[in-house]
Amino acid sequence: MSNFKNTAFYIKSLSIIGLATLTMANSKCAKEEPRQLKKNVKVLGMSASTFLDNSGFNFSETAQSQLSGVFFENNYFFERNSYPTFDDQQRVPSVRGPFQKTSLQQQIADEKTHRQLQKWIPDLSQKSTNINLHRESSCLITRPQHFLLGKINALEAFSGGQLQFGFNSTAVQLPISAKFSMDKMRMDLSMHAFNPWTQEKMGSVNSEVFKTDYKVGFGIDLGFITIGPEFYRATGMAEVTLKGLQQAVKDIYNMLAGLPRQEWQTRVLMNLDTHVVLVGGAELGLKTGDKLKIENEVHDWYGEPCAESSVLQGSVSVTSDPWIVEIVDAGDLMSYAKVLNVKENSNIEVGALVRVQELYVESKKDKKDKKK
Repeated sequence: MSNFKNTAFYIKSLSIIGLATLTMANSKCAKEEPRQLKKNVKVLGMSASTFLDNSGFNFSETAQSQLSGVFFENNYFFERNSYPTFDDQQRVPSVRGPFQKTSLQQQIADEKTHRQLQKWIPDLSQKSTNINLHRESSCLITRPQHFLLGKINALEAFSGGQLQFGFNSTAVQLPISAKFSMDKMRMDLSMHAFNPWTQEKMGSVNSEVFKTDYKVGFGIDLGFITIGPEFYRATGMAEVTLKGLQQAVKDIYNMLAGLPRQEWQTRVLMNLDTHVVLVGGAELGLKTGDKLKIENEVHDWYGEPCAESSVLQGSVSVTSDPWIVEIVDAGDLMSYAKVLNVKENSNIEVGALVRVQELYVESKKDKKDKKK
């Protein structure tokens, strides 16, 4: 009997050790998700029903604020509302809204932008006067990669399968009694992407999410709270809205990734022969050591090149052998990169297309050195 117990204990011990070993092996084999860069986007709006609007609370504005938080937390998009342009007198990059008309005096670079450029280019005042502005391409630095427009189509709360309150495409249902319970909430929302130059719709996604983790007997008493911000939080609508926005952002990103030539891209802001300044920095996820490829393009315009009323109908690369640049410093809204294959007979143009060649992967040795 004693031998049987010992054998059973031995087998059980081996099973535990084997399970622990297998768990450790699986954790080591689990690969980290590859790093990706955020795309510059501009949100045109996030619309929703006004049935909750009360006491200074605006459902659409609240949802759009939550959308900005989603962009901040994930690795898909960066909501950028100002882009660098050039002062036509000094040829110095400045930062302003993409469609805002300003005088030459108002286009002077802000202090942060100027400090960054002076750090990278000590003789900035001399260099900037010699920047070769290629008008047909340079205006491309003043647009995001995508315009996004969202809409919450339906948000409904149920109890035992019966609709308690909410809205959809046909009607709005307000609470029919002061006290009511719920066990499920459903949200349906859509996200649309537009070409920033032609305003043409590039694609749309429709996303649906649910909240079903309510406690048994969960209910709301309108004698203590009113329709508005408190109601939005107490019922879980804020939570399901956030969940829906997260899903919609992921879905529209994946949809755009499947379209030709819609991978991550940015533009050249300045060409300094051996180095370039790029639109976008650490906020997009760029890091020192990242390698990017640059191509000059020719553009097909309907109207005068780069005019406000003109339409960019298409672009074609005219660079058979792309320039490869390596990020030296990923700054704030712009980056400084070294050209690894300088060419004697051709130059990188302002506004040239920049895409990913190879993102830097930190080695185990680098990680250990950082910990020291």
